[in-house]
Amino acid sequence: MPPHPTDHPGLLRIPGPALNALTVRFAPLSDRDHFDPSSWVQRPLAKSAAFPGWWEIDLDLLALGDGDYEYEFVVNGTDAAADPYADTITRFGGYRGIFTMSGGKRVPKPFRWDGEIPAGVSLPQNNQIAIYEMPVKWMSSDPSEDAPLVELGTFDKVIFEHLNNLAGMGVNCIELLPIEDSPQTLNWGYGTRFFFAPDYDIGSPVDAKFFVKSCHQRGIRVVLDVVMNMFAPKCPLAALASPWFYQPGSPGRQDWGQDLFLFDTPAYDNYFAAREFLCEMAEFWVSEYHVDGFRIDDFADINNWDFVQEFHDRATAQSEAVFAGKPFLVVAEDSDGRFVTTGSDAGNPGGNKVVDAIWNFRYRDESRRLVTDAINTAWGEPSRSLRVQHLISKDGAWNDWNHAFDAGYADMACSVDYITSHDVADGPRLMNIILGPMLQAAGLGDGGWQNVRWAVDSADTSSNPALQAAVQQGLRRAFGAFAILLTSVGMPMWLAGEEFGDVHDTDYNDVNEKQQDPVQWNRAAFQGNAALKASVANLIQLRTSHPALQRNEVAFFYFHPQFDDNDSPRVFAYCRSAGQPLGTAGQVIVIANMGPQAFSSYDIPGWRWGSVPLTEIGYANAAPAYNGMTGALSLSLGAFEARVFRS
Repeated sequence: MPPHPTDHPGLLRIPGPALNALTVRFAPLSDRDHFDPSSWVQRPLAKSAAFPGWWEIDLDLLALGDGDYEYEFVVNGTDAAADPYADTITRFGGYRGIFTMSGGKRVPKPFRWDGEIPAGVSLPQNNQIAIYEMPVKWMSSDPSEDAPLVELGTFDKVIFEHLNNLAGMGVNCIELLPIEDSPQTLNWGYGTRFFFAPDYDIGSPVDAKFFVKSCHQRGIRVVLDVVMNMFAPKCPLAALASPWFYQPGSPGRQDWGQDLFLFDTPAYDNYFAAREFLCEMAEFWVSEYHVDGFRIDDFADINNWDFVQEFHDRATAQSEAVFAGKPFLVVAEDSDGRFVTTGSDAGNPGGNKVVDAIWNFRYRDESRRLVTDAINTAWGEPSRSLRVQHLISKDGAWNDWNHAFDAGYADMACSVDYITSHDVADGPRLMNIILGPMLQAAGLGDGGWQNVRWAVDSADTSSNPALQAAVQQGLRRAFGAFAILLTSVGMPMWLAGEEFGDVHDTDYNDVNEKQQDPVQWNRAAFQGNAALKASVANLIQLRTSHPALQRNEVAFFYFHPQFDDNDSPRVFAYCRSAGQPLGTAGQVIVIANMGPQAFSSYDIPGWRWGSVPLTEIGYANAAPAYNGMTGALSLSLGAFEARVFRS
C-alpha cells in the first residue's frame, strides 16, 4: 500500500523527508472575524513508522466539533505551507485547505450525483466526439469595454449562460483548460499549485462537480487539461519535499521559470513520489469529479513515456472500475507529432500504447495552408493533391520541416484535429488568418489584429459595401475551413468562439495579452456571425450523428485536372463512404474550392450518385443539378468555399 491516499479521510499523511518538525494549525472557518493564524490551535505531526520521510496526524482523534476548519502546516517551527493534497481551498492572507468535521470525524462535502445521466442520454464514444476547447476564464466578457478584458468566467457562468447553447449546437465534448488551482488569476492556469482542488477564482468543488454533472445530463463529456510537465514553485510540495518532487535546473521549461517534476529517480526504494502524486491526482478527478479523460500538456518536455503510460493506464483503469463501460480518453499535446505513442503508428502496428491520442500539430499547420491556398510544393516533392489526401485521411499529414509525410495512425480516435487552439501566438484565430489578408488586399487596412477587430465590429453598421462584402466573404470562408475540419478523419476540436467567427481584441503575440483576451460573446449576434454559427452548428450535428463520419474511410473522387499546378483552380471532392461503394445512400460528400477563383457553375464529372436527392449541410445555397446526359453534377462554388451534402 502506498503512503497516500491514506486509509481514511481524517488521516493526514504529508511528505517531508528533510524536515525537523511539522505541525498543523487550524481554526473554525466561522472564526474568520478573529483571524490570527499564529494564535490557532497547533498539533504536531509524527514521523510515520511505516513510510520513511512521511509525517502524519489523525484529525479524527482530536475531538473537534462539527463544522468547517481552515488549516495549514508549520514547517520547522517557522514557515507556513498549505496541504498539497487539499481538495478544498480558501483564500484570506494566503491559501489554505479546508476540512469538515461531523460527529468527531472528517467527512467529505456532500454532493448528489443522482440524475447525472438521465434516461435516453448517453456519453459519446471517442470516435463520435466534437471537442470544444474551453478556457473557463474566457467564458464571460463585458462587450461595453472599449478594450475588453477578462471579466473572469466561472463554472456557474458556463452552466447558466452557455451550456444549453453548446448542447444545442451539437457539442458533445468539452476540453477544459487547466481548472486545478493556480496562482494566475487572469491567465490560462498553466502553473498548477493545488492539484486536487479546482481553481479558487472559477468556483468551488461543488461548482465544478455541478458543471460536470450538468454536462453529462446533456450528453457532453468533460476532459481536463492537466499540467505535469513543470513543477510550479508555488506548489506546497516545494516547501515540504522538494528533493522528492522536482529536478532543479532540469531541461525543458526553464524559459518559463519552471523546473520539471522528478520522474526518473525514486524518492526511496521503488517509490517515485512525483509519478505517484500525479497518478493519484488523475484517479481522484476520475472518482470524485467523474471526468471523462485528460489532455496532457507539453508531453514532449515531460519526456518520460514510462510515467505517461502509467498515468494513462491508471486513469483508464480507475474510470473503468468506478464507471464500467464509460468512454475515456487520454490525449497528449505532442508537438513532435509522434503517433507511435498511440500504439498505432503505421511503422509500428500493434505497438505499445502510451496515450490514446495526440494533438495533431501537423493537421493544424497543413489545414491553415489549405484554407489560404498556401500549399506550395517543389520539384520531387509530393503533389498538392497527395498532401490534401493525407491531411483529410489518417495517412499522416505533411511535416514542413523535413518536407515529408509523418507516419499515419490506425484509427480516427488517435488524432485530435484542429485549426486553432488556445495557443494563439503562432496560430491566431481563424478569422484573423482569413480576413486579415483580405482587408489588406482590398485596401481596407493593414490586416493586423486591430484592423480585423474593427472590420468585424463595424460590418453591420458600416455604409462601406467593400467592408461589408469582405467580412461576409471572410465568414463564409471560415465555414469552409470548418467543413474540412468536421469531415476529416479524426476527432475535431476548435477554440471557444471560433464557431461564430470571434477575433482577437489584444496582441496575440504578447505572452500576457494573448491569455487575457476572452471570447466576445456579443459578436455572436452580429448578422454574418450569427449565420456562420447556425451553419457551423449544422456541421457539428452532422459530425456527431452521422455514422459515416465516425468511421475511417474517405474516398477522393475528384481533383481539378490542373490542381497540382501553380495558379490553377483548387477544386476537389471526397466522400466519407462508410465503407460502401460511392453512390450509396447514407454517405457524406464534400465538394471544396480552396482557391481564390469563384465559379457560378462548376461541373463535377462522373457523378456517382446520379439523381439521388442531396441534403446540403450549412449555408442555404442553390441546389446542385445533375445532368443525366453528361453524368456531371453542376453547382456554384465561391472562393474558398466548401459545400457538404448527405446522400
